[in-house]
Amino acid sequence: MKEKISRHYEKVTLFLALLTMALFVAFVFLQEIQIPERSKSNESGISIKRTDLGLSFETNAKHNLMPGHFLYYKPNEESSEFKKVEILEIFFKRRSQIQLQLLGGKIVNALVKNKEGLRLEKEWKKSNGSTLLDIEGSTRPIQFRNIESIYGSPKYLLSDKADLTELRNTSLHLYQIPEITSFNLENSNRPLWKNLSYDKNESIYDLFTPPLIYLIEGKLSTTLPEAPVEEEEKEPFGVKIVSFDKKAYRFRLNSWIGDSPYLEDIILSKETGRTVRNKLVVNGIYALDENFRPGRPSLKMVDENSSDKLISLKYFTVQKVTQKNGGTKPVGRALIEDYKLGGKPFEINSLMEEVFLGQFEVGLEFKIKKEDPMLIKVSDSQVGQELLYNGRSYLILGFDVENKSIRLRKNGAIPALSEDLELILP
Repeated sequence: MKEKISRHYEKVTLFLALLTMALFVAFVFLQEIQIPERSKSNESGISIKRTDLGLSFETNAKHNLMPGHFLYYKPNEESSEFKKVEILEIFFKRRSQIQLQLLGGKIVNALVKNKEGLRLEKEWKKSNGSTLLDIEGSTRPIQFRNIESIYGSPKYLLSDKADLTELRNTSLHLYQIPEITSFNLENSNRPLWKNLSYDKNESIYDLFTPPLIYLIEGKLSTTLPEAPVEEEEKEPFGVKIVSFDKKAYRFRLNSWIGDSPYLEDIILSKETGRTVRNKLVVNGIYALDENFRPGRPSLKMVDENSSDKLISLKYFTVQKVTQKNGGTKPVGRALIEDYKLGGKPFEINSLMEEVFLGQFEVGLEFKIKKEDPMLIKVSDSQVGQELLYNGRSYLILGFDVENKSIRLRKNGAIPALSEDLELILP
C-alpha cells in the first residue's frame, strides 16, 4: 500500500490541489453580493425630482458620497443585479454643518460660510477654487483640491441617464458596492528556494581593496560629509499699514421742507460735482437706486421686506436753538435707522457737517521684493474678505480701533503654512 501511495504521490497531490482550487473559485463566483443592512434606503426624507439643473436627490441622512460615486438600485424586486446612477455634483447650502476629511487624513467640523453655498463637481480635485468655512469660530478659506471627502446632507445632482420613474419605485442603496476581484491562478504564490549564505562578512571593505581614509576636522572617516542643504528664504509678509482714518457717514441733513428732511448723499455729490439730495418721509424705507442718474435722488422707496433696504426715517422735528449772540436758529433733527450698519437708530441734525458712527478706512500697501507695489483701502465692513496681490491671498481677520491696527492672515498652499500678523499704524 505504501509503495502504491509513494508511486502515485505526485498525482494525488496535484488532484487535491486542483480540487481545492476549483472549490475556492466556485465559492467566489457563486456567492451573492451582500450589502450591509444600513446601506438600504430606509432613511426618512428622501426626495428625487427633476429640476432646471437636472435630476436632483436629497435625503435627511448624512453620508460622505462625493461626485463620481454611485447610487445603486434594483430595477425590480425580482432582479438579482443592480443598476447604478452616477453622482455629478454635490451642493451644501449656506450655514450647513459639515465634516471635512482633508488630504493627509485630518478631519475638521465646519460651517459653510459662503452666501452662494458650497458646490463640488467631479473634477474638484483639479480645481483651483476655494470656499470659506467657519472652523471653531474662525473664518478660513479651504481650497477644493485639499478636500478628500465631505460628510453631511447635501443636495446631489445625478446623471440624466437615470430613469426618474424607475428610481422612485425602487429601494436606493447609498453605500458603494465593492467589486469582487476574480481569482487569478497566476497570482498564487510559489515557494522560492534561495541559497543560504554562511559567509557573514560585515566588513565595509572587499578583500585586498585598500580603504580610502579622509581626514575631516582632525578626525579620520571613511566617508565624505554631505553637502549642507540650503534652506529656502522665507518670503516676507508683504503688507504694511499706511493710514487709519475715521470715515464719515454717507448722508448728512442740510435742509428740510415742512416735516420732510432732505439728506445729501456725500459720496455721489463728490463723484458728480453736483449736490445729490433725497427727500425722506417719516417711517419711509429707502434703498440705493441702482439706476441713479445725475440730477435725480440716489434713494428710492422700497417695501419693508426688501433685501436691499438701506435706511429708514423714524422721526423728524425742527427746534429753535439759542445762539451765542442771543438769537435763535432753527435746527432740523432726524432719527435714522441704518439696516446695513445695524444697532439702534441714531440722530443726524443740520448742525453736523459730518456724521461719525465708528466707521473707518484703513490704507494698506502691498510690496514683496521687486514686484510692483499695490495700494488699497479697506473698511470696517470687510471683515472676512479676501485680498489678492500677485497670486497671494490675504484674509481680513479683524480691526482694533483703539490701537489703529488690522489683523491679516496670509494663506499658504496648505492651511498649516498660513501666517497671521497684526499690523499697527506707526
